[in-house]
Amino acid sequence: MSSSTTPYYLTTAATTNAALVVAGDRTLYELTAFNPTATPAYVKLYNKATAPTVGTDVPVLTIPLAAGALASLEFGAQGKDFKLGIGIAVTGAAAATDATATVAGIQISGTRA
Repeated sequence: MSSSTTPYYLTTAATTNAALVVAGDRTLYELTAFNPTATPAYVKLYNKATAPTVGTDVPVLTIPLAAGALASLEFGAQGKDFKLGIGIAVTGAAAATDATATVAGIQISGTRA
């Protein structure tokens, strides 16, 4: 992992929570998501220089997050490269173009360079 990493935190609202984490050629090293709710959710990561258009843009990675579950992903010393930028959304279904709003209160954190 790079010595100049930056943390990212998100607590979901009852939306798709579409956001641009950072633009430009970046690397994601780890991502942790905790779903304290009774509803499953799907964390979606996009290789984009702008915030994703949920329902239209296709994520490069979808992480299922069961109700009451913790998901922790480590991408190793090399990390996962996002050439354009890192976009994120959280939806209520797994389909790549799903635009179902998720529940509030899901906690996501990550480290990127």
